[in-house]
Amino acid sequence: MSRHAASGVAAVRRWAALGLAAACLSARDAHPQDAVQRGALVSVSVAPETVTVGEPFSVRIRVRAPKFATIHFPAVPDTADAIEAVDPRAMEEAGDAEFIDRTAVYRLVAWDVGRHTPHFANVIVGTGGSDQQYPVALPAVTVLSLLPADSAQRLPKVARDPVAPPGALWKLLLLAALLLAGLAWFWWRRRAHRAAAVPREAEPFAAATASFQALDALGLAAAGESGRHVIASVDVLRGYLARRFPDMRESLTPQEIERALKDADLPVLPERLAALLGRESSVRFARAGVTADEALALGKESRAIVRDIQTAYEARIRAMERGPQRGRRR
Repeated sequence: MSRHAASGVAAVRRWAALGLAAACLSARDAHPQDAVQRGALVSVSVAPETVTVGEPFSVRIRVRAPKFATIHFPAVPDTADAIEAVDPRAMEEAGDAEFIDRTAVYRLVAWDVGRHTPHFANVIVGTGGSDQQYPVALPAVTVLSLLPADSAQRLPKVARDPVAPPGALWKLLLLAALLLAGLAWFWWRRRAHRAAAVPREAEPFAAATASFQALDALGLAAAGESGRHVIASVDVLRGYLARRFPDMRESLTPQEIERALKDADLPVLPERLAALLGRESSVRFARAGVTADEALALGKESRAIVRDIQTAYEARIRAMERGPQRGRRR
């Protein structure tokens, strides 16, 4: 073979190889969707990748799959790694007659500084009766603080030593304080009880004597009020009788008192008391006249009746205290 023939054969071979390569490339370009028809394309993105604390950012998961494929996007991530969702998941559609182009948008927010990575479950794409899972790998999000930089370069203080437990003296002082508080409470309660106690009623004879003395100090008879002096004196007598003898109420009329005296064991003559009450009734109700001397005499009679009744009452009490006495032998 000549030299020119050999170079021609080599040239033909080169052109044949180039033609075969061009045919392969044209065949691949004629069917660009074959790889997509056998599976799905999944892409993820984060925007922005640097945020401040509390600033929302978006995670976009895009899936391009055949027309009749089923796509299951992951749910909203939990609060792991200090990241939580702001809104529910949003969907965007951008497909055509042959392919599904669907994007899930998640709005998230971070609450701690540093680098954090949102964790999502896998994307599941079902084609031809079989499911295929695609992991979602996201880049880390840098979270910056909202606080300004510390220009003072302050250093924290050294931690103090733990407080020592209290000693025995502290316990004794606490016990003494509790004891004093208890004594103060008891004294206050006793004082309040004494202040709230109802005062005892004065002894009838002592009350009557004090009333007669106050009436004498007024000097009604000398001031021309003889009738009022008689009425006041008898009122003191009536009050004494009502306290000493419950049946002798102050509201009784002279006639009712006279009838009650017949059944009562009064240590004075009933006629004496009835005469005084009758004279006082004529002055009180009939406005009978009475001189100053007679008013003073009626007042003294009221006081004398009270004193005589009290004397007999005390003698009876002493006799009851001694009990029955045996007669003396002769």
